Amino acid sequence: MKKILFVALLSLTTFVHAETIKVFAASSTKLAMTDIVGAYKKAHPTDEILITFSATGKAYAQFSNGFEYDLFMAADTTYPAKIVADGMALGAPKVYANGVIALYSSDAQVVQKGLEGLVDSNVKHISIANPKVAPYGVAALSILEAAKLKTSLESKLVLGDNIAQSVQFVDSGAAEAGLVAFSLIKSTKPATHYVLVDTALYTPLAQAYVLTKHAKGKKLASDFAAFVGSDASKKIFETYGFLAP
Repeated sequence: MKKILFVALLSLTTFVHAETIKVFAASSTKLAMTDIVGAYKKAHPTDEILITFSATGKAYAQFSNGFEYDLFMAADTTYPAKIVADGMALGAPKVYANGVIALYSSDAQVVQKGLEGLVDSNVKHISIANPKVAPYGVAALSILEAAKLKTSLESKLVLGDNIAQSVQFVDSGAAEAGLVAFSLIKSTKPATHYVLVDTALYTPLAQAYVLTKHAKGKKLASDFAAFVGSDASKKIFETYGFLAP
């Protein structure tokens, strides 16, 4: 009887200490964050981490309109800074990774020609993320501007709601090429289907997270944020093509 009671009390204690948090993470982090959450839950199996992947600007708009994220993991530093300016942050933002952009196409010849090949008539559509809501879209436009290709290619651009959809456009054939997050294709696509864009044409995206006021008093939120910034997580981010902060 005592043994049964002890097991019951132990189970109850485990249940009481289990927590749930809501995390927004930029679409560029989806593959890496899936592994990071998995690694965290190996040590904390009862905790629940609910992640929404989306465009950073869209998530910020939702957050500003009352949606409760405990941890906000952006694709830039601008939106976390806005959360701080709004008085909705616990502490300062922290850069967790630097994102880089690749030219991606299912046609290896397009990849071999690089950015200049995008002007070819066989490339009718070029996929980028919507720059109004996605930092990777802003970076893609800056690349085309720096390469003096923006004017000639503007009519070919098709905009994904987020950077993951921009990859899907190329996968489905809706676009012959795309300027996308390297982190979404490095481990899933043949090396002949992509080439990294020269960082002389743009600045890699410093991606930062910030704990929001909704995380106040939630140990899981602060613990998980610390894990995202840990050396173990940095290695996972680097595995998927991010640069170390």
